[in-house]
Amino acid sequence: MTSKKQPNIQSFFKSTTNVLPTQEKLDNIQNKTDSVVLISDTNSPTSSVSHINRHDIFNYVKRVLTQNEIHDILNSIWIPDVNYNFPVKIFIVGKDKTTKRLKFQYKWFASFPWLVYSDIDNGAYCKFCVAFSTNYAGINNQTLGSLVTKKYDNWKHALEYFKNHSQLEYHKKCILDSENFLNIIKNPTLSVDKQIDIGRKKEIIENRKNIIPVVEAIILCGRQNMALRGHRDSGNILKTFSDDKQNNDGNFRAILRYRAQGDSDMRSYLESSGTIKYTSSTSQNEIIDSCNKVLLNKIVSRVNEAKCFSVFADETADVSGIEQVSLCVRYVELNTLKLHEDFLQFVPAVDMTGKGLAKLIIDNLQHFGIDTTYLRGQGYDGAASMSGKFNGVQAHIKDTHPLAIYVHCSAHVLNLVVSKSCSVTQIRDCLATLGKVRDFFIFPKRKSILRFHIENSSETSTKKSLKRSCETRWIERFHAINDFIELYEYVIEALDTISEWDDNDTSNKARRLRSSILDIEFLISLFVLNKGFSIGLPLSKFLQKSNIDLKLAVQLANDTKKELQELRTHVDDVFKKIFEEVKVVAEKFDIEIKIPRLSKKQTNRSNIPLNTPEQYYRASILIPYLDKFITELEERFNVHRSILSGFDSLFRENGPIEDIIILSNKYNADLQNDGTQNEIIEAEYKLWQRKLMQTTEKPNNALEAMAMCNQSIYPNIFKLLQILVTLPVSSATNERTFSNLKRIKTYLRNSMSEGRLNGLAMLSINKNYSIKPEEISNESVVRELLEESDDDLSSFSEFDDTDEDNTYLPQNSSGDNQSSNGKNADQVLSKHRLIKSSRFIKWVPTNDVEMQQFLGLLMWMGLVPKCLV
Repeated sequence: MTSKKQPNIQSFFKSTTNVLPTQEKLDNIQNKTDSVVLISDTNSPTSSVSHINRHDIFNYVKRVLTQNEIHDILNSIWIPDVNYNFPVKIFIVGKDKTTKRLKFQYKWFASFPWLVYSDIDNGAYCKFCVAFSTNYAGINNQTLGSLVTKKYDNWKHALEYFKNHSQLEYHKKCILDSENFLNIIKNPTLSVDKQIDIGRKKEIIENRKNIIPVVEAIILCGRQNMALRGHRDSGNILKTFSDDKQNNDGNFRAILRYRAQGDSDMRSYLESSGTIKYTSSTSQNEIIDSCNKVLLNKIVSRVNEAKCFSVFADETADVSGIEQVSLCVRYVELNTLKLHEDFLQFVPAVDMTGKGLAKLIIDNLQHFGIDTTYLRGQGYDGAASMSGKFNGVQAHIKDTHPLAIYVHCSAHVLNLVVSKSCSVTQIRDCLATLGKVRDFFIFPKRKSILRFHIENSSETSTKKSLKRSCETRWIERFHAINDFIELYEYVIEALDTISEWDDNDTSNKARRLRSSILDIEFLISLFVLNKGFSIGLPLSKFLQKSNIDLKLAVQLANDTKKELQELRTHVDDVFKKIFEEVKVVAEKFDIEIKIPRLSKKQTNRSNIPLNTPEQYYRASILIPYLDKFITELEERFNVHRSILSGFDSLFRENGPIEDIIILSNKYNADLQNDGTQNEIIEAEYKLWQRKLMQTTEKPNNALEAMAMCNQSIYPNIFKLLQILVTLPVSSATNERTFSNLKRIKTYLRNSMSEGRLNGLAMLSINKNYSIKPEEISNESVVRELLEESDDDLSSFSEFDDTDEDNTYLPQNSSGDNQSSNGKNADQVLSKHRLIKSSRFIKWVPTNDVEMQQFLGLLMWMGLVPKCLV
């Protein structure tokens, strides 16, 4: 017994070749009457309109029909009885203007079963076309007319018109739709579209389950700064690994392969037939872009909820030479009173002028969805294009956002302070010599000599090599100076060994360096630097934190200045200790401690006539260094103190009321104002001062003050404290993003697109924000990507769980009732948009060819029995 062979799918898609009349031709037939003038016969008998039937076909024309109304048209439509007296119409025909009396013939009902008559409109209609046709049909989607949207009453050409209408494709399609509709009503089984939806739901659940490991692998690589792609990353993941010639196909595919070893579902998914696995670079980019959008939206929503934020911006060139501007925001999360400094995006910049960068910052903030009305601070470094009073970024932003106070990065200010204090001649020369010694030992052969002396020493040293002096952060040179002091003995021994080499250039350079570091002036400067940098280092580290506010930063700068002033006051005792340490080292290496030769005409070095070396080096090195340090620290933090001066009244128990009034008038737009602004502020301030007096533990910074300030009792005080906390302190967050940029966009990944870079940067930098694979699979970008499945069915799009077994959702001509879940056959087969003229959302085709293709596909798949269609 042989099984019947399943027919080829193409056999269901064959289109007919008969030339059929169009709607335009039928309209021409109706209007062609040889100069006919239609005149109603007022004397002819007509039916009374007093018994208007609610099932008259005219009641359903040009309307969006419900399922019940369609059922009434097919089964309960009004048809006149045999004795019905049809109205007579008089036609004036020809040049001689002869008259003809014509009317609707009852026998036409038998010849054309689809024909119905309207007692209200006195004309004929096609009940199937009224129920199921769209507003447009035929070639070029012509507008439908007689028998569908308006009556037909040209009885002279009625038979010809009715016969031609019977041959129209959209008329045949409407008849087929009516048969399917009645079959579904009679048989309470699932409708065709519902059967497809149930299959799609199962496929959606399965495919969402399979896509989760792919998203998790991408998130893992992004969080850990791992490159996703390898040398060859195409083809079947499991088969590629089993080949004899194993190529590096990247971390992403390796992670999926490793997971498949313990996940049978994942393994079967990767081994299954089909080319779309969503592991290609295109799919990766779409998922990474969705991660970027999800994280960015979370940050933007928090910023807008805070209604007060500051912006940070800094610029650097990546490995491919693109100028990348790092944008970050600072705000307070009101629910938890936690201070955040979050990275937004890297934005490539071309115009590096102040005006161009200001436009770039504001335009991108608005593009991200941030309300720039609440911009209250801006923090940049001291570059002219950023901090210029007239043409800098801060000046241009202030023109449009007057309350956006510019704060020079405190970390950069401290760096300038230390740099200027190191301009003392002996200190400057000492730092230069340190850099040369470190560069000398950078070569492997020379470094091995230094390591040999360290490892073979009788004393144990935790340091194994010299550190490079940081070129930009001067205070970080403390570690290089401290390590050099600890390795000073081994450096001299290594230079002694190298100076005996046969290589004249190397040996001569070693001897010169040895002579330089054995100089007493170098040693004293080295220990003075170690002392000064140790005092400034805590301030430098603290200013780089993100949870510090401007009040605390200025307070720490003042404390550092006071400590330096204390050293300056007791400079004799301080230098005596330093000089004793230097003498111990000098005696060990036979370094002579003496005053250098003095001359009255000497101008390039200190020429102070003192009696002892201790007095001379104290006056020529330590005192100038401390004086410069204190002076620079006082002058360069004056701007920060002036910004803070207005907010100091919030921390005074007995402060003058005028200060808080001036501050509240400045931020009047942020405070509650009902016409009595000053009176409210004064009352709140007095209550707040009383609370401060009653509190045993005074707030050290604005964030602590916010924690003890009840927003419902002191709303305006709370808002002013929030603004103070939000004001920028340093742009260290931007500098940290540049470190991530170097790890993400490397020499081997220098062609990375901007979208991929930002997505990976958001995953790597904003690790405190959780992101779940389900959030990514629900992102619109990924949903559009996942609609491209092997069978061209939307297997990952959202679906509706409501029961619509026997429900048809009609749509009006304007498309107002269009449902996003509705799919017609053209969408399923070729993914075109649903046209506005579609009458039904569910599977109803837009033309005859589509109907044949869709039903043929369903029969070929075995989803619909032939008897149904």
